[in-house]
Amino acid sequence: MIPVVHASDGRFYAAYSVCRHERNRREREKIARLFASSRIPRAYAGDTFADYTVTDGNRKAVEAAHWMLADGRGVFLYGEKGTGKTKLAAIIANERAGAGKPVLFASVPDLMADIRASFASGGTSERVQAVKETPFLVLDDLGAEKMTEWVGEQLFCIVNHRYNEQLPTVVTSNYSPTQIIRHMATVDRGGNVIDDMQGQRIMSRIYGMCERVEVRGADWRMRGAC
Repeated sequence: MIPVVHASDGRFYAAYSVCRHERNRREREKIARLFASSRIPRAYAGDTFADYTVTDGNRKAVEAAHWMLADGRGVFLYGEKGTGKTKLAAIIANERAGAGKPVLFASVPDLMADIRASFASGGTSERVQAVKETPFLVLDDLGAEKMTEWVGEQLFCIVNHRYNEQLPTVVTSNYSPTQIIRHMATVDRGGNVIDDMQGQRIMSRIYGMCERVEVRGADWRMRGAC
């Protein structure tokens, strides 16, 4: 803190001004808190675009990630497992938190389990509300959750609110949009679709707020590079 003197109406007042070092310290603490609350997977902690291998199969996704950070429009990354979708989503989240802006990273299966577990404490609505309203959300691994009518309702509640409020959202999935809708559909014993309206509604909201980008390539995890 730096002591300063202010003059007003012919009187002098002693005060303290925050020095550059103190401002920097507070900013570092703020960023540390943002990273701590972001729930970014530890496996990707600190990853940046410099840690991401750009290929012909993921180049458009990397461009979309940069574009999203610049103007806030959402992005839906889909493709085969191991193509680097989660890593890229985590890098987006890291860049956001590193810039001193709030972000929440949520694996969809884990998120649904958290919401279900919160029933016992009566905190379900608070948990859903927090995810709905966070200024920047990553929903990772859509389609990996065990689908039920209840899960569909929670997902629609989240994406519908974010679509209506135009809140920046990153969604990743190992499945194509058509496959996701099929995954969310009600089927008979023969596997025939009876009703796919729930999936249609969820994907419609995602389409409305996200740029769709397919990520292609070999499984990086199998090669030990991602």
